[in-house]
Amino acid sequence: MWSKEKKIQEEINLAHTTSVFAEGLDVVGDIEAESDLRIEGEIQGNVTSKKKIIIGISGKVLGNISAGELCVMGLVHGEMHIGGLAKFTETAKVKGIVYSTGIAIEAGADMEVTLNKIKPENLADKGKKSSNSNFLKFGRKKPNPKEDLNNIKAEMVKNP
Repeated sequence: MWSKEKKIQEEINLAHTTSVFAEGLDVVGDIEAESDLRIEGEIQGNVTSKKKIIIGISGKVLGNISAGELCVMGLVHGEMHIGGLAKFTETAKVKGIVYSTGIAIEAGADMEVTLNKIKPENLADKGKKSSNSNFLKFGRKKPNPKEDLNNIKAEMVKNP
């Protein structure tokens, strides 16, 4: 009985700390979150979280990602700025540029990317609250979502 109650409590805690974009949910616009994110739907815009972002098998992100950690099982087109581990599973389909302190790619992942392993000391101050911090540490301005989305869509038409 105790283990069942403990499992239920763990599920409740997980639900309180993870935002889920379910399959069939399509969002156009930027997403900024303080919690973990799990994306099973389609996001057309930039996605930012200080914590972990999981792109599920049915998930698609057409835009840039900035996160503490990343796990991709679905499709991503854009730049990824990851403070910790960026993991790409065998079902991942990724096109873009990856900046991360750690990169793991499983056999079978469809990757058309430029990989850039960064050193932890190059990360921006953790005290900064700006969503720009992951972009500023690379000497880049924060991307223009409309411009980036148009470029990604044009690229997808050229190379489906």
